[in-house]
Amino acid sequence: MTDDYADARHADESLDEDAANDVAFRKLIYGLAGDEIDPTECGPVEAAQRAVDRVEGLEEENEQLRQRVVELRDQVNKMNQAADLYQSVARKSAAKRDQQAAIVLKHAARVTGGATGREEYDGGRIQDVLEAADVDIHRTNTYDVMEKAEELVGDKSICRLQKESRSSSQNTRLIVKSPTELPETVAGVRIHEGVLSG
Repeated sequence: MTDDYADARHADESLDEDAANDVAFRKLIYGLAGDEIDPTECGPVEAAQRAVDRVEGLEEENEQLRQRVVELRDQVNKMNQAADLYQSVARKSAAKRDQQAAIVLKHAARVTGGATGREEYDGGRIQDVLEAADVDIHRTNTYDVMEKAEELVGDKSICRLQKESRSSSQNTRLIVKSPTELPETVAGVRIHEGVLSG
């Protein structure tokens, strides 16, 4: 038992019931009114009014905090939904680039047979290959397809992105060498399907 409780019990035992109730009431009122209330300068009625005002103020502040919590939860939910949508779009976009890169690699395996044993694809040629395969691609995305093809093959001696500066006479391009050494399957597309090797 704390000293405060012991003192309170002692007061209960030493005071008659009315006096004990009065002391308890005063302690309650002055306690609710706050530490800034001096019992020597403020009577119990004024202290009670101040306590009521303080409780109402705290209730109003509590309600504002509850509303803020609701707003923050809504905001977090919206942010989570936006993140889920972004991740979904990013996954679909990545899968789409994988498929587009695989189509270009399959084209390289099909058409290469010349003495050089390599094919070069600049942005325009990638667009042509993908459009022939009924795949729409914006010209600004052809560079992403080149990067993805290099990444999917994983061997720069077979497939590499040749970057060129804007001042160069050549365009940035994807160079595919020795297409028979390309993987059998890339991003779910069979690269050598229907390709004669000789």
